[in-house]
Amino acid sequence: MTQLMQALSYCMAFMLLAQPVQADQHVNVLLYHHVSANTPRSTSLSPQEFASHMAYLHDNGYQVVDLGQAISSIQAGDELPTKSVAITFDDAWRNIYTNALPIMEQYDYPFTVFVNTDPIDQNNRIAMTWDMLRDMKQRGGTLANHTKDHDYLVRKPTYNQQWLQDTLANIAFAQQRLEQETGPTNKWLAYPYGEYNLALKQALKERGYLAFGQQSGGIAAFSDWQALPRFPAAGPYSNLKTLKLKLASQPMPVDYQGFPEPVIRLDEANANPPTLSISMLRQERKGVRDQVRCFILGAVETPIWQDKQHWQVSASAALPAGRSRYNCTSPIWGQSNYYWLSQQWLVYQE
Repeated sequence: MTQLMQALSYCMAFMLLAQPVQADQHVNVLLYHHVSANTPRSTSLSPQEFASHMAYLHDNGYQVVDLGQAISSIQAGDELPTKSVAITFDDAWRNIYTNALPIMEQYDYPFTVFVNTDPIDQNNRIAMTWDMLRDMKQRGGTLANHTKDHDYLVRKPTYNQQWLQDTLANIAFAQQRLEQETGPTNKWLAYPYGEYNLALKQALKERGYLAFGQQSGGIAAFSDWQALPRFPAAGPYSNLKTLKLKLASQPMPVDYQGFPEPVIRLDEANANPPTLSISMLRQERKGVRDQVRCFILGAVETPIWQDKQHWQVSASAALPAGRSRYNCTSPIWGQSNYYWLSQQWLVYQE
Protein backbone atom coordinates (compact mmCIF):
# COMPACT_ATOMS: atom_id res chain seq x y z
CA MET A 1 0.00 0.00 0.00
CA THR A 2 2.90 2.38 0.77
CA GLN A 3 4.41 1.76 -2.67
CA LEU A 4 1.04 2.38 -4.28
CA MET A 5 0.49 5.72 -2.56
CA GLN A 6 4.08 6.86 -3.17
CA ALA A 7 3.74 6.06 -6.84
CA LEU A 8 0.39 7.86 -7.04
CA SER A 9 1.86 10.94 -5.40
CA TYR A 10 4.63 10.89 -7.99
CA CYS A 11 2.22 10.44 -10.87
CA MET A 12 0.01 13.27 -9.71
CA ALA A 13 2.85 15.71 -10.39
CA PHE A 14 2.56 15.10 -14.14
CA MET A 15 0.18 16.57 -16.72
CA LEU A 16 -0.64 14.10 -19.45
CA LEU A 17 -0.59 15.22 -23.06
CA ALA A 18 -4.01 13.85 -24.03
CA GLN A 19 -7.60 15.01 -24.02
CA PRO A 20 -9.51 13.71 -20.97
CA VAL A 21 -12.55 11.46 -21.26
CA GLN A 22 -15.72 13.06 -19.94
CA ALA A 23 -15.44 12.10 -16.29
CA ASP A 24 -17.95 14.30 -14.48
CA GLN A 25 -20.54 11.56 -14.95
CA HIS A 26 -19.19 9.15 -12.37
CA VAL A 27 -19.62 8.27 -8.71
CA ASN A 28 -17.15 6.73 -6.27
CA VAL A 29 -18.77 4.21 -3.93
CA LEU A 30 -17.48 3.48 -0.43
CA LEU A 31 -17.86 0.01 1.07
CA TYR A 32 -18.16 -0.58 4.82
CA HIS A 33 -19.05 -3.63 6.92
CA HIS A 34 -18.83 -3.26 10.72
CA VAL A 35 -18.79 0.16 12.40
CA SER A 36 -17.47 -0.98 15.77
CA ALA A 37 -14.28 -1.16 17.81
CA ASN A 38 -15.17 -4.67 19.00
CA THR A 39 -15.45 -6.62 15.74
CA PRO A 40 -12.75 -8.12 13.44
CA ARG A 41 -10.47 -5.32 12.32
CA SER A 42 -10.18 -6.66 8.78
CA THR A 43 -13.78 -5.61 8.06
CA SER A 44 -14.29 -2.93 10.70
CA LEU A 45 -13.60 0.66 11.60
CA SER A 46 -14.47 2.35 14.87
CA PRO A 47 -17.38 4.78 15.20
CA GLN A 48 -14.79 7.54 15.67
CA GLU A 49 -13.06 6.60 12.41
CA PHE A 50 -16.38 6.45 10.59
CA ALA A 51 -17.31 9.87 11.98
CA SER A 52 -14.00 11.23 10.68
CA HIS A 53 -14.78 9.88 7.20
CA MET A 54 -18.21 11.50 7.15
CA ALA A 55 -16.81 14.78 8.46
CA TYR A 56 -14.11 14.72 5.78
CA LEU A 57 -16.72 14.29 3.04
CA HIS A 58 -18.76 17.16 4.45
CA ASP A 59 -15.83 19.52 5.00
CA ASN A 60 -14.18 18.95 1.62
CA GLY A 61 -17.07 19.50 -0.75
CA TYR A 62 -18.03 15.91 -1.47
CA GLN A 63 -21.64 15.35 -2.45
CA VAL A 64 -23.01 12.18 -0.83
CA VAL A 65 -25.66 11.00 -3.26
CA ASP A 66 -28.31 8.32 -3.29
CA LEU A 67 -26.83 5.32 -5.09
CA GLY A 68 -29.98 4.63 -7.10
CA GLN A 69 -30.26 8.21 -8.26
CA ALA A 70 -26.58 8.25 -9.20
CA ILE A 71 -26.93 5.05 -11.24
CA SER A 72 -30.03 6.38 -13.02
CA SER A 73 -28.23 9.63 -13.87
CA ILE A 74 -25.17 7.84 -15.21
CA GLN A 75 -27.22 5.46 -17.33
CA ALA A 76 -29.26 8.37 -18.71
CA GLY A 77 -26.14 10.38 -19.52
CA ASP A 78 -27.04 13.11 -17.04
CA GLU A 79 -24.47 14.99 -15.01
CA LEU A 80 -23.87 14.25 -11.35
CA PRO A 81 -22.78 16.79 -8.74
CA THR A 82 -19.05 17.35 -8.68
CA LYS A 83 -17.24 14.98 -6.29
CA SER A 84 -20.16 12.59 -5.96
CA VAL A 85 -19.80 9.74 -3.45
CA ALA A 86 -22.22 6.98 -2.41
CA ILE A 87 -22.08 5.07 0.88
CA THR A 88 -22.75 1.33 1.12
CA PHE A 89 -22.63 -1.31 3.87
CA ASP A 90 -22.55 -5.08 3.50
CA ASP A 91 -24.10 -7.69 5.85
CA ALA A 92 -26.63 -5.58 7.83
CA TRP A 93 -24.74 -5.74 11.11
CA ARG A 94 -26.56 -4.24 14.08
CA ASN A 95 -23.70 -1.81 14.73
CA ILE A 96 -24.54 -0.10 11.43
CA TYR A 97 -27.91 0.79 12.94
CA THR A 98 -26.59 1.77 16.38
CA ASN A 99 -23.28 3.41 15.45
CA ALA A 100 -23.29 4.50 11.79
CA LEU A 101 -26.87 5.67 11.29
CA PRO A 102 -26.76 8.50 13.89
CA ILE A 103 -23.55 9.82 12.35
CA MET A 104 -24.96 9.81 8.81
CA GLU A 105 -28.12 11.53 10.01
CA GLN A 106 -26.03 14.45 11.28
CA TYR A 107 -25.30 15.22 7.62
CA ASP A 108 -28.52 13.89 6.09
CA TYR A 109 -26.49 11.38 4.05
CA PRO A 110 -28.30 8.67 2.05
CA PHE A 111 -26.85 5.15 2.13
CA THR A 112 -27.40 1.57 0.97
CA VAL A 113 -27.29 -1.62 3.06
CA PHE A 114 -26.83 -4.97 1.32
CA VAL A 115 -28.64 -7.56 3.43
CA ASN A 116 -28.09 -11.31 3.80
CA THR A 117 -31.48 -12.37 5.05
CA ASP A 118 -30.89 -15.61 7.00
CA PRO A 119 -29.29 -13.89 10.01
CA ILE A 120 -32.28 -11.53 10.18
CA ASP A 121 -34.76 -14.41 9.99
CA GLN A 122 -32.77 -16.36 12.59
CA ASN A 123 -32.68 -13.43 15.05
CA ASN A 124 -28.90 -13.35 15.08
CA ARG A 125 -28.04 -11.01 17.95
CA ILE A 126 -25.30 -9.16 16.03
CA ALA A 127 -27.45 -8.62 12.94
CA MET A 128 -30.22 -6.08 12.55
CA THR A 129 -33.86 -7.01 12.95
CA TRP A 130 -36.49 -6.51 10.28
CA ASP A 131 -37.88 -3.64 12.36
CA MET A 132 -34.46 -1.98 12.34
CA LEU A 133 -34.16 -2.41 8.59
CA ARG A 134 -37.61 -0.97 8.02
CA ASP A 135 -36.68 1.96 10.24
CA MET A 136 -33.44 2.54 8.33
CA LYS A 137 -35.38 2.57 5.08
CA GLN A 138 -37.62 5.29 6.51
CA ARG A 139 -34.57 7.28 7.55
CA GLY A 140 -32.78 7.58 4.23
CA GLY A 141 -31.57 4.06 3.60
CA THR A 142 -31.89 1.79 0.58
CA LEU A 143 -31.95 -1.98 1.14
CA ALA A 144 -30.58 -4.46 -1.37
CA ASN A 145 -29.64 -8.11 -1.83
CA HIS A 146 -26.54 -9.80 -0.38
CA THR A 147 -27.90 -13.39 -0.77
CA LYS A 148 -29.75 -15.35 1.91
CA ASP A 149 -26.76 -16.87 3.69
CA HIS A 150 -23.58 -15.10 2.52
CA ASP A 151 -22.32 -18.33 0.98
CA TYR A 152 -19.32 -18.53 -1.33
CA LEU A 153 -21.14 -18.43 -4.67
CA VAL A 154 -18.36 -19.69 -6.96
CA ARG A 155 -16.19 -21.82 -4.68
CA LYS A 156 -18.00 -24.93 -5.90
CA PRO A 157 -16.88 -28.27 -7.41
CA THR A 158 -18.39 -27.55 -10.83
CA TYR A 159 -20.19 -24.75 -12.60
CA ASN A 160 -22.96 -26.89 -14.00
CA GLN A 161 -26.65 -26.14 -14.46
CA GLN A 162 -27.48 -27.34 -10.95
CA TRP A 163 -24.91 -24.96 -9.47
CA LEU A 164 -26.39 -22.05 -11.41
CA GLN A 165 -29.97 -22.93 -10.44
CA ASP A 166 -29.05 -23.23 -6.76
CA THR A 167 -27.12 -19.96 -6.79
CA LEU A 168 -29.92 -18.04 -8.49
CA ALA A 169 -32.45 -19.60 -6.08
CA ASN A 170 -30.36 -18.34 -3.15
CA ILE A 171 -30.40 -14.82 -4.59
CA ALA A 172 -34.10 -14.97 -5.48
CA PHE A 173 -35.00 -16.13 -1.96
CA ALA A 174 -33.23 -13.13 -0.42
CA GLN A 175 -34.92 -10.79 -2.89
CA GLN A 176 -38.31 -12.23 -1.97
CA ARG A 177 -37.69 -11.89 1.78
CA LEU A 178 -36.58 -8.27 1.40
CA GLU A 179 -39.70 -7.42 -0.58
CA GLN A 180 -41.97 -9.28 1.85
CA GLU A 181 -40.54 -7.52 4.89
CA THR A 182 -39.58 -4.07 3.63
CA GLY A 183 -41.48 -3.43 0.40
CA PRO A 184 -40.24 -2.79 -3.16
CA THR A 185 -36.52 -3.57 -3.47
CA ASN A 186 -34.11 -2.75 -6.28
CA LYS A 187 -32.71 -5.76 -8.13
CA TRP A 188 -29.18 -5.13 -6.91
CA LEU A 189 -26.82 -7.80 -5.63
CA ALA A 190 -23.58 -7.39 -3.71
CA TYR A 191 -21.55 -10.56 -4.30
CA PRO A 192 -20.45 -12.10 -0.97
CA TYR A 193 -16.69 -11.54 -0.69
CA GLY A 194 -16.89 -9.82 -4.08
CA GLU A 195 -16.56 -13.23 -5.76
CA TYR A 196 -18.30 -14.11 -9.05
CA ASN A 197 -17.63 -15.75 -12.38
CA LEU A 198 -18.66 -14.87 -15.92
CA ALA A 199 -21.52 -17.39 -15.99
CA LEU A 200 -23.13 -15.93 -12.87
CA LYS A 201 -22.59 -12.39 -14.09
CA GLN A 202 -24.35 -13.17 -17.38
CA ALA A 203 -27.25 -14.93 -15.63
CA LEU A 204 -27.81 -11.91 -13.39
CA LYS A 205 -27.75 -9.60 -16.39
CA GLU A 206 -30.43 -11.70 -18.09
CA ARG A 207 -32.58 -11.40 -14.96
CA GLY A 208 -32.26 -7.64 -14.72
CA TYR A 209 -29.86 -7.39 -11.77
CA LEU A 210 -27.11 -4.88 -11.21
CA ALA A 211 -24.29 -6.41 -9.19
CA PHE A 212 -21.49 -5.01 -7.06
CA GLY A 213 -18.08 -6.47 -6.26
CA GLN A 214 -15.38 -5.55 -3.79
CA GLN A 215 -12.71 -4.51 -6.27
CA SER A 216 -11.90 -0.82 -5.94
CA GLY A 217 -12.90 1.97 -8.30
CA GLY A 218 -15.68 4.28 -9.42
CA ILE A 219 -18.77 3.82 -11.58
CA ALA A 220 -19.27 5.47 -14.98
CA ALA A 221 -21.33 4.83 -18.11
CA PHE A 222 -18.64 2.46 -19.43
CA SER A 223 -18.67 0.28 -16.27
CA ASP A 224 -19.70 -3.38 -16.26
CA TRP A 225 -23.12 -3.21 -14.60
CA GLN A 226 -22.83 -6.74 -13.24
CA ALA A 227 -19.37 -6.15 -11.73
CA LEU A 228 -19.54 -2.65 -10.30
CA PRO A 229 -16.60 -1.59 -8.13
CA ARG A 230 -16.57 -0.05 -4.67
CA PHE A 231 -13.71 1.32 -2.59
CA PRO A 232 -13.27 -0.69 0.64
CA ALA A 233 -13.03 1.86 3.46
CA ALA A 234 -12.64 -0.26 6.61
CA GLY A 235 -9.82 -2.17 8.29
CA PRO A 236 -6.51 -1.50 6.51
CA TYR A 237 -8.30 0.83 4.09
CA SER A 238 -9.81 3.13 6.72
CA ASN A 239 -6.81 5.46 6.89
CA LEU A 240 -8.00 8.86 5.70
CA LYS A 241 -4.62 9.70 4.19
CA THR A 242 -4.96 6.93 1.61
CA LEU A 243 -8.74 7.19 1.32
CA LYS A 244 -8.44 10.83 0.25
CA LEU A 245 -6.49 9.80 -2.85
CA LYS A 246 -9.09 7.19 -3.77
CA LEU A 247 -12.00 9.59 -3.28
CA ALA A 248 -10.35 12.00 -5.73
CA SER A 249 -9.85 9.31 -8.40
CA GLN A 250 -11.94 8.65 -11.49
CA PRO A 251 -12.74 5.32 -13.18
CA MET A 252 -10.20 4.51 -15.87
CA PRO A 253 -11.96 4.66 -19.28
CA VAL A 254 -11.61 1.08 -20.51
CA ASP A 255 -13.86 -1.73 -21.78
CA TYR A 256 -14.73 -3.38 -18.45
CA GLN A 257 -17.17 -5.79 -20.09
CA GLY A 258 -14.24 -7.37 -21.90
CA PHE A 259 -12.47 -8.42 -18.71
CA PRO A 260 -11.52 -12.12 -18.46
CA GLU A 261 -12.86 -14.87 -16.20
CA PRO A 262 -11.95 -13.78 -12.64
CA VAL A 263 -11.85 -17.33 -11.20
CA ILE A 264 -8.59 -19.23 -11.66
CA ARG A 265 -9.46 -22.88 -11.04
CA LEU A 266 -6.25 -24.79 -10.42
CA ASP A 267 -8.04 -28.10 -11.00
CA GLU A 268 -8.61 -26.97 -14.58
CA ALA A 269 -5.01 -25.86 -15.15
CA ASN A 270 -5.87 -22.20 -15.67
CA ALA A 271 -2.94 -19.87 -16.18
CA ASN A 272 -1.55 -18.47 -12.95
CA PRO A 273 -0.60 -15.66 -12.83
CA PRO A 274 -3.46 -14.45 -15.04
CA THR A 275 -3.02 -11.80 -17.71
CA LEU A 276 -5.31 -8.77 -17.65
CA SER A 277 -5.81 -7.51 -21.21
CA ILE A 278 -7.14 -3.96 -21.45
CA SER A 279 -8.84 -2.08 -24.27
CA MET A 280 -8.87 1.67 -23.65
CA LEU A 281 -11.87 3.58 -24.97
CA ARG A 282 -9.61 5.68 -27.18
CA GLN A 283 -6.06 5.70 -28.48
CA GLU A 284 -3.62 7.10 -25.94
CA ARG A 285 -0.56 9.25 -26.49
CA LYS A 286 2.87 8.12 -25.38
CA GLY A 287 2.77 10.40 -22.34
CA VAL A 288 -0.24 8.48 -21.07
CA ARG A 289 1.05 5.02 -21.95
CA ASP A 290 4.34 5.62 -20.17
CA GLN A 291 2.65 6.42 -16.86
CA VAL A 292 0.17 3.56 -16.42
CA ARG A 293 1.28 1.51 -13.42
CA CYS A 294 -0.23 -1.59 -11.80
CA PHE A 295 0.19 -2.63 -8.19
CA ILE A 296 0.14 -6.39 -7.63
CA LEU A 297 1.13 -8.33 -4.51
CA GLY A 298 3.10 -5.38 -3.18
CA ALA A 299 5.06 -4.87 -6.42
CA VAL A 300 4.77 -2.25 -9.15
CA GLU A 301 4.26 -3.76 -12.60
CA THR A 302 4.55 -1.85 -15.89
CA PRO A 303 2.01 -2.84 -18.55
CA ILE A 304 3.06 -3.91 -22.04
CA TRP A 305 1.30 -1.95 -24.80
CA GLN A 306 0.36 -3.73 -28.04
CA ASP A 307 -0.63 -0.46 -29.71
CA LYS A 308 -1.96 2.96 -28.65
CA GLN A 309 -5.19 1.47 -27.29
CA HIS A 310 -4.41 -1.99 -25.92
CA TRP A 311 -2.16 -3.21 -23.12
CA GLN A 312 -1.59 -6.22 -20.89
CA VAL A 313 -0.26 -6.75 -17.41
CA SER A 314 0.48 -9.80 -15.30
CA ALA A 315 1.92 -10.51 -11.88
CA SER A 316 5.56 -11.55 -11.81
CA ALA A 317 4.70 -14.68 -9.79
CA ALA A 318 1.72 -16.97 -9.33
CA LEU A 319 -1.12 -15.54 -7.26
CA PRO A 320 -1.72 -17.24 -3.89
CA ALA A 321 -4.88 -19.20 -3.11
CA GLY A 322 -7.84 -16.94 -2.36
CA ARG A 323 -8.46 -13.38 -3.51
CA SER A 324 -5.92 -11.02 -5.07
CA ARG A 325 -6.22 -7.78 -7.02
CA TYR A 326 -4.53 -5.95 -9.85
CA ASN A 327 -4.88 -2.19 -9.14
CA CYS A 328 -3.82 0.08 -12.01
CA THR A 329 -3.61 3.87 -12.16
CA SER A 330 -2.59 6.71 -14.45
CA PRO A 331 -2.60 10.49 -14.01
CA ILE A 332 -5.32 12.59 -15.63
CA TRP A 333 -4.30 15.41 -17.96
CA GLY A 334 -4.79 18.84 -16.45
CA GLN A 335 -5.80 17.56 -13.01
CA SER A 336 -4.11 16.64 -9.75
CA ASN A 337 -5.85 13.28 -9.48
CA TYR A 338 -5.77 10.07 -11.49
CA TYR A 339 -7.65 7.22 -13.11
CA TRP A 340 -8.18 3.98 -11.17
CA LEU A 341 -8.87 0.43 -12.38
CA SER A 342 -9.09 -2.76 -10.34
CA GLN A 343 -9.64 -6.44 -11.08
CA GLN A 344 -10.17 -9.03 -8.35
CA TRP A 345 -9.07 -12.62 -8.94
CA LEU A 346 -10.01 -15.77 -7.06
CA VAL A 347 -7.50 -18.63 -7.12
CA TYR A 348 -9.47 -21.73 -6.18
CA GLN A 349 -9.10 -25.48 -6.08
CA GLU A 350 -11.73 -27.87 -4.69
